[in-house]
Amino acid sequence: MNDEDELQIVFEDNDEDYKTVCNNLYNYNLKETKGLLTKPGRSINLFLRDKTGKAVSGIFCATYCETLYIDNFWIDEEHRKKGYGKSLIMQAENMASQLGCKLSHTSTFSYQSPEFYQNMGYNVFGVIDEYPDGIIQYFLKKRL
Repeated sequence: MNDEDELQIVFEDNDEDYKTVCNNLYNYNLKETKGLLTKPGRSINLFLRDKTGKAVSGIFCATYCETLYIDNFWIDEEHRKKGYGKSLIMQAENMASQLGCKLSHTSTFSYQSPEFYQNMGYNVFGVIDEYPDGIIQYFLKKRL
């Protein structure tokens, strides 16, 4: 009997199996990068809070392979176009640079903020323009 007769593909949400697959992928990547994956290996999560302590903005980043990855970045509509986004991203970039990161990258959609990133010095290096309703995804990078 070969492996194909013993294995099956299943669709289910299972936290334990999810963690197993993610941990095994991480360990493989760590081995293949000879540890570079963990350099600097710190999260950079910054919040903008109002007087009550409520988070009205945040930028969540990972650092790996001497690179800053901006994963999530959101600013409440009431606080947009006031310089807070610029301050948050500059602080994240500065922290990453101090940790040894030489590059930053992210992705954003046409209905989000590609112009903001470009104004912050990011260059588009990839585009997916096949989403419905004219939505475009941009992949951007910047040397730190």
